[in-house]
Amino acid sequence: MELLKPQTALLALGLWACADVPPESASAILARVGEVEISERDFAAALEKLPAGSEAQPLADWRRQFQALIDKELLLLEAHAQGLDEAVADAMAAWERKERVEALLAREMGEQLAYTETELAEFFAESGAGREIRLRRLPVRERAAALAALRKAQEGLDLDGEWSESGWLNALNAGDVRTAALFLQEVGTVELVETDGQYLVVAVAAEREVSLADRRPLVEAALTRHKKQQANLAYLEQLTNQHAVQLDTAALRQVAAGAARPEVRLVRSAAGDWSVGDYQQALARLGADAGSQPTDVSALGFKVTRAFVADQILPQEAHKHGLDAELELRRAKVHQQKLIQALWEREIYAHIQLDPAQVRAFYEANAQRYARSGVLGRELQAQVARDLRDAQAVPLFDRYIAQLRERYAEFVAVEEGRLGEFVSRRRQAANPVEL
Repeated sequence: MELLKPQTALLALGLWACADVPPESASAILARVGEVEISERDFAAALEKLPAGSEAQPLADWRRQFQALIDKELLLLEAHAQGLDEAVADAMAAWERKERVEALLAREMGEQLAYTETELAEFFAESGAGREIRLRRLPVRERAAALAALRKAQEGLDLDGEWSESGWLNALNAGDVRTAALFLQEVGTVELVETDGQYLVVAVAAEREVSLADRRPLVEAALTRHKKQQANLAYLEQLTNQHAVQLDTAALRQVAAGAARPEVRLVRSAAGDWSVGDYQQALARLGADAGSQPTDVSALGFKVTRAFVADQILPQEAHKHGLDAELELRRAKVHQQKLIQALWEREIYAHIQLDPAQVRAFYEANAQRYARSGVLGRELQAQVARDLRDAQAVPLFDRYIAQLRERYAEFVAVEEGRLGEFVSRRRQAANPVEL
């Protein structure tokens, strides 16, 4: 059973696309939605995003595909009406920071981000990704009962209770630090895992060997993350040296103790100085927790340095290297995408409640497809839940978009004659000789 996710459908129909249409000469207008015009060039660009061989042939299919462009504008009209521009402001700021960092890292630290096939093989071996395990888990409420259950399990005695069994787990995507040590244990090993007053008796139930070829995408993604972390730290050090960033140790101690006044200078640099108040405001802009500060001065100093570089130096570096213009080209399209995503979350996903039994049944019905994907552990659990949510969202979206079409009908004007001429030209180009 292959699923077409709502996001995939939106992309195919042009609703989710973020690519810019290159500037061209004037193009005939096929429709207007409010103040927005949809041209032949817009429709042609949307058609180019369809999978090869799927361009519609029957006239009704062409009309449905064109309707998707109208639906996109209806979604944006509704998003603006609901005031979602402000709601996505933080998401847009986060996107800009991420894109800025990615571009600067690629420009300044590109060599450190690259890796060879030998490095990939060494990383695979050193990470233990060649061995996967399955776990059996028994939740126990109280510590004394958990310890008693652990002793019985270690003695080979059967335990009553609701045991659950994981899928195959890999050290690179298990997602739970509590189980990290279990990848080094033999089959039959039983351990007690405790976190936040919750107890699990966990047994290594089975193991299997996998090759780099079996898990190549997983290993490549993990090594890329590792390389990026190293490059981030190296770039941070490079920028702090380049801009002569210095921290006031006395001010750091005051911040750690929660006794610093906002006007106290915390950072001195060639890029400008920073007060405690500046630091606190930057944490809010960066989406970081301003209330919880490390009590260790060294750890706090690292946090302050990262915040200063992210908030003050990186924007200057991006501007110096001409990266702002590149971001500006994509900002409007990404903003539209964020608006549609926010509307989707509010009007569609908010009405979907997933039952664990439904998730299990959905996984079992699509087990072969997930087995082919190679996704494991918590990543697999999250993927199954997302797929089920997307499947349940499809009929909700169909009803919702029908409501929007009715609500905004007076804002939509389609040039049917021009649309028909455009379709005729496209069909004739695809089939130049008709007998």
